[in-house]
Amino acid sequence: MIEDTNVTAKEYRKMQKFLLLIAGCIAIDQTLLSVVILLALLMGLQVAWKERSVPQLRVWPRHLKWLLLLLLATGYVSLHNPLVTHPFDCTFNFFYVVGQYVSVVWLVTRFGNCFAGKSRFAKPAPYEEGLPFWKIFMRQPFPVRMLRVLGWVAVVSVLIGIGQHYFGGATDALWVDREANPLLRNRVFSSWENPNIFSGYLCIVAAYIMGYIGVEKNSRKRWGMFGILLLVILCEVFTFSRGFWVAMAVEVLAFVLVFYRKGILYLLGVALAGAALAGPAVWQRLNTLRHVTEDSSAAMRLAYLEIAQAVVEDHPLGIGWYNYRYVFPEYDFYFKNPDVIMYHCHNLFLNVAAELGIPGLILFLCAWFSMLYLAVKLARKARFLWARAFAAGYLLMSLGVTIGGIGDHVLFNVRMGVLFWLLNALLVVIWHFNRFASE
Repeated sequence: MIEDTNVTAKEYRKMQKFLLLIAGCIAIDQTLLSVVILLALLMGLQVAWKERSVPQLRVWPRHLKWLLLLLLATGYVSLHNPLVTHPFDCTFNFFYVVGQYVSVVWLVTRFGNCFAGKSRFAKPAPYEEGLPFWKIFMRQPFPVRMLRVLGWVAVVSVLIGIGQHYFGGATDALWVDREANPLLRNRVFSSWENPNIFSGYLCIVAAYIMGYIGVEKNSRKRWGMFGILLLVILCEVFTFSRGFWVAMAVEVLAFVLVFYRKGILYLLGVALAGAALAGPAVWQRLNTLRHVTEDSSAAMRLAYLEIAQAVVEDHPLGIGWYNYRYVFPEYDFYFKNPDVIMYHCHNLFLNVAAELGIPGLILFLCAWFSMLYLAVKLARKARFLWARAFAAGYLLMSLGVTIGGIGDHVLFNVRMGVLFWLLNALLVVIWHFNRFASE
């Protein structure tokens, strides 16, 4: 069959290396990520064309697949909304942004589902003691390899953020209300566009670290991951993003209450140590939550929510993908300046409802709830500990994104969006892996 399709194991391995490269580029640079996705897509289409006569396994549950296709169709149809006054800009953004999401989901599904007994090529070899690290890495299931790459790059990103705080490079001019926070000098953002996006990214990273801490049996490895988690939380503090501070706190609390109850004492110790070591700038930032409307940043976000609510009430069927920035001036009662560009409403769910309408929001939530259902099933009954850990991480990530999404829409960032949909695709691939892979 391999000779009939002219597809070789080497081409499949190359495709998987492209996918690993995509995972590595997410936390580095948007342009680089887009180029790598494009190259991977071109090669993937070429391989898929050669294999067009070969029946493919159905990886996605049928109902979930249709939900996502309907959501995709809703986004495309929204481009033809009469309210869209800049059709070229909105259409270009749709294909550029959503095109990357769809490409990553398809590539991971098509070439990342190689597992023992179900692939003609990439069957993981038996584990052997004493092998070099690289050979051990290449013998692991593909989802594990991709998670490792995501983890390695995340550690580098965290170290860059901590370095910005202690050695310079963090912002000292933007995203800081000096009147309400006179002691706040800088906010780290690492390789991301701004501190709030970086803070959302750290919540995702912390969620998966906690998922793996919960299943790790080796004490030394578990303490190592715990140390990395502390670095992530420290970097989260240095972003001074209050919304994601709350999201991170909720994630950690959910972790110790649901997945790792013996960690409650550790949590109390870390909380006490953090309270003792927190600097005056941290306490001042927390104190602003008592008088939210006196902080310009918080006051603006409350205004954004009112504006977005008005948009949804006036246009329950949506205003069109990427059209929020063009409709915003009509509803702007806060800035009252048509030159102010607002790309999104700083609320994940209101933003989806505003652009894609209430039907689009329902489709998005139904698809997400279906993913959460798969994650719950994996967290309870997965045959592999690493699959159970991934499921726990996905559940914690979803909780953090939901809490953080109330005050910000970090998934508007293309790299964050790619990461989100990549993790969704990995969840489905792992769910499929767990059903059919040999022990």
